[in-house]
Amino acid sequence: MASISEVAIGVRRNPHEALRTALSRLNEPLVPPRNVQRVVIKPSIYDPDLPGNTNVNVVRSVVHMFRSIGPICVVESDNPLRMAKDAFARCGYLELEDEGAELLNLSDSELTSIKFAGHFFQSRKMPGILHDNIFLINIATLKAEPEICTVGAGIKNLFGLLPELDKSIYHTSIDHVLMDLLDAYRPNLTVIDLTEVVIGSRTEGRTKQIGGVVVGLDPVAVDSFCSSLLGIDPLKVNYLRIATSLGMGEVLSDRILVRGTEHQKEELSRILNK
Repeated sequence: MASISEVAIGVRRNPHEALRTALSRLNEPLVPPRNVQRVVIKPSIYDPDLPGNTNVNVVRSVVHMFRSIGPICVVESDNPLRMAKDAFARCGYLELEDEGAELLNLSDSELTSIKFAGHFFQSRKMPGILHDNIFLINIATLKAEPEICTVGAGIKNLFGLLPELDKSIYHTSIDHVLMDLLDAYRPNLTVIDLTEVVIGSRTEGRTKQIGGVVVGLDPVAVDSFCSSLLGIDPLKVNYLRIATSLGMGEVLSDRILVRGTEHQKEELSRILNK
């Protein structure tokens, strides 16, 4: 059966080399839309006191590689554990301002009312910047989240686009909320930061240093592949199963072409399941 989606692995001595290697392995053209107003980067910064946040050097590499497309804006929202401004500062993101990137708190940004696909939201207010002509790069981390959505990766990271402080009110319907967010804010590129991967619960503080990334244009395929790295059947991840049934991306492993050496794939799986 012919593959219809692809993901690529890059494991190198630093994030810049890992990202460049992974992107070079993609055959699918990464074509920005015309008249891009800005490149919006969405990292994952949940809690600076815990592991599992997007490494600032991965974001820096993305900034350097894509700033020729348009002005760079790195976005995050508040949550009950920290304010976005504090998260940026404590995770070293303020340095990116010296490199031409704007740091934006979505919780403080101007909101505009938009219509959603109706999986959960019919309409609601969202940050207006997300409705400019943007090139969206989603830079997530990988972790197991058995009590929320089984696997936290690229699609779950879109949850942070919601501007309200307490987003846990949507946890009981998170699979459908994620479908609305994926439909409205489908990333042009998904990057999974495997610099340091959380093993088990974040609060336990156990991590594995890997020094790699996984990239792809199909966010469903990327998350499906990353689920398999954790030893989790992607068809048992509700939001992935729903997404592929809606035609939003590919979940079946025999229809996802993994670009990178087989050794790297096996080594990633071995490390994450050791």
